[in-house]
Amino acid sequence: MESDGGQRIGGGLMPKVRIAGFNDFNTSDTDGIAFSIFFQGCHRRCPGCHNPELQSFDGGEEVDTDEIIQRIQANQRFYDAVVFVGGEPLEQPVALKALLAAVRSIGLSAWLYTGYYILTISDDIIDLCDVIIAGEYRQDLYTGGFPASSNQIVLDRRKEKVA
Repeated sequence: MESDGGQRIGGGLMPKVRIAGFNDFNTSDTDGIAFSIFFQGCHRRCPGCHNPELQSFDGGEEVDTDEIIQRIQANQRFYDAVVFVGGEPLEQPVALKALLAAVRSIGLSAWLYTGYYILTISDDIIDLCDVIIAGEYRQDLYTGGFPASSNQIVLDRRKEKVA
């Protein structure tokens, strides 16, 4: 695990994450009620980006991942999932993995929205996600629905767990 931007808690390293904010009751990015974490920072710069204000790595605030988990647990009974969106969550992989693992341990689904191509996402992150929406947003391929552009891949691993 990378050692930058964290503090020691109980002998382990709790990473920090740069976030732009939260949506405590998101009903638009999953098929239920979700807690959404908006990661700050993205190098992709997709034309027509839905959240261009989240592209700068200088914005937002640095938060302990443990604080985010506590916030989720406070209202856990209302949530079906946690959504990881940005910015670009994969630009902060240490914090993302810590949050994904914690979400899994408390029994919520994890939805990851990323501009990265599905085959470039590491297996350890894929294994912690239930649904991944992968591929950069392409304004020329806008769908007006889900996913936002027709080049994006939706990997729904919940079906694998039922089989």
